Amino acid sequence: MVIGIAEILEKIGKQKRTQEKIDMLRQNDCLALRVMLQAAYDPSVKFVLPEGAPPYKQNDLVDQEHIFRKEAKYIQYFVEGFHPNIAQNKREMMFLQFLERLDPKDAEMLINAKDKKPIKGITANHVKEALPGLINEQN
Repeated sequence: MVIGIAEILEKIGKQKRTQEKIDMLRQNDCLALRVMLQAAYDPSVKFVLPEGAPPYKQNDLVDQEHIFRKEAKYIQYFVEGFHPNIAQNKREMMFLQFLERLDPKDAEMLINAKDKKPIKGITANHVKEALPGLINEQN
């Protein structure tokens, strides 16, 4: 059974020691984890979507934790600087459909990351230490 990115990040956030958090971030390093962390902590990653949660229907299927891992690459469609020719209403509909495919915890964490809300128990410094170069330091 695959564990969702949100579940992994929740476990990491609950660790007491900084080094444990850093080690766990490194151990769980994958594209989906990096996408979620960049969305939440990299000031140069700006979503071209309205703030807050769109009116989406939560996915009620079980064992959907693998979906974000498989589809994390599609986040580019919602980020400034990528695919500028997509109409805004189409982009928002694509995001809504994307959320509806995800495990509910992953969808909720992605919405929070989009709005630059930090992940509980994990700081930008933890991410910088564990995954150097992931977060753009220029902003």
